[in-house]
Amino acid sequence: MNALLVQILINGLSVGSVYALIAIGYNLVYGILEQLNFAHGDVYTVGCFITFSGLLAGINPFLCILLGMAAGCLINLGVERFAYRPLRKKGANRIAPTISAVGIAYIMRNVVQLVWGPQTFMFDLGIFQKKNFVVGDTIIGTLQIYILLIAILLMLAITLVLKKTRIGQAITAISQSIPTAAMMGIKVNRIIALVYGLGAALGVVGGLLFCSYYEFIYMGIGFMFGTMKAWQATIIGGIGSLKGAVIGAIVMGLSETFISAYISSAYKDAVVWAIFIVFILIRPKGMFPAQIAEKV
Repeated sequence: MNALLVQILINGLSVGSVYALIAIGYNLVYGILEQLNFAHGDVYTVGCFITFSGLLAGINPFLCILLGMAAGCLINLGVERFAYRPLRKKGANRIAPTISAVGIAYIMRNVVQLVWGPQTFMFDLGIFQKKNFVVGDTIIGTLQIYILLIAILLMLAITLVLKKTRIGQAITAISQSIPTAAMMGIKVNRIIALVYGLGAALGVVGGLLFCSYYEFIYMGIGFMFGTMKAWQATIIGGIGSLKGAVIGAIVMGLSETFISAYISSAYKDAVVWAIFIVFILIRPKGMFPAQIAEKV
């Protein structure tokens, strides 16, 4: 196989794995509430910046990661409790929470700009030993290996939780019918809050891996490389389908690296969007349209 092609595949899988972690969190919320949470990326951005601040202060990197994840969870729990839940209780139409999410995204972005500024910072978690291995004509970085392993382990853990635990069964029940789940004795609001918290934690991990891979962090990573990429991956894979979110994210990562290598990195986003538009015109429900029984 051509060495350049192998290199592109490795790079694409690394980027796609990061997108997958972000897309899973985004897709979990849609799977249970059928709500497009456009605040997802900006919430995890705050978590990433809190981790970044901890690193600058000399705090242990693993503790910084936990602080960032906790911050993302708490913010998302607050957003769900005070912005989304009241609308749900009042029976608001689906567009109302989406508009609310857009507003929250802008607020979060402005908070980041106010506290940390609009500039781009160099980023290094300090926990990955960065070395390159040359296999034939292909360069494999240890960071790429770490990213793939972390992403695979987390995706397997989420799958096991959803398929093999009572919490997973409750999430599935709520995704099928909230009133029926409530009649079965499931604490609906508690489970929904758990999904929001879990989604935020996964988003922070994905965001930190993204920042580690590209070695920078700035206020726009949540929207540009979180919300929009997760949304594209979710639509491509099949909205509401966990498997679809992962495969859609991998397709996104491979597409970007192929376009960067064979066309130009300057035009990769425009070309990916063009491909995305053509794809949804041909297959609007995605590659793996979610059936009710397999949602989330």
